[in-house]
Amino acid sequence: MIDGGGGGDSEYSSASEAFNDDNYVAETTTKIRKSLSLNKEKVAPLAMKWTFWLDSQKSKFASKDDYEAGLQKIFAVDTVQEFWSVFNNIPTPSRLANRVSYHLMRRSRKPLWEDRENENGGIYTYRCPKDKTNTVWQELCLAAIGEQFSVIEGDDVVGVSVQSRDGPQDLVQIWNSNPTEEAQKAIDEKVRGIFPDIVFQVKFYKANSSHANFEAGNQQKSKYSS
Repeated sequence: MIDGGGGGDSEYSSASEAFNDDNYVAETTTKIRKSLSLNKEKVAPLAMKWTFWLDSQKSKFASKDDYEAGLQKIFAVDTVQEFWSVFNNIPTPSRLANRVSYHLMRRSRKPLWEDRENENGGIYTYRCPKDKTNTVWQELCLAAIGEQFSVIEGDDVVGVSVQSRDGPQDLVQIWNSNPTEEAQKAIDEKVRGIFPDIVFQVKFYKANSSHANFEAGNQQKSKYSS
């Protein structure tokens, strides 16, 4: 899930209309597999498998079950070649319609607060200038799969997300497994190190379990606000 407000109007490429097609992910997966079959480079394994997800839900409110049902797995990658085959065959964030999100999550975990592997962690959210979103998304993905965030013992960055928004800023997020102040500080310092020339005017951290809409134990039927 992506938290945060937003407003204003802007135009988006007609390429974003592809997300209204139920066959979009299947067709993209076919393109990715074809790209991999043509790639003759030596395989370079990642330290960990990562999974790309698409969230094209537009509603501000959805139950956890509805939200989870709307998630689509794009592709799981465990080599550098697979990562680039996926990354180069999906539209850049600047071409996404309002509130459409990409997530890159460690192993096969889902981008859900209540995922068993996420529920004790938290998310750092940054408001990113639109003209920087594509660059920030790419560099955050590379930092994640390159394990550049492994700076605190016992803490893992478990995912990164991007969501297109109307107005001058998009949202980028970093998911981690340890909501301590030390971990938050370390993530922010790493982000500032990766992007020394980009000013994120708004940034905030929130523990997953602290959300009012957190469905503890999957027992409640509440709503997500995104």
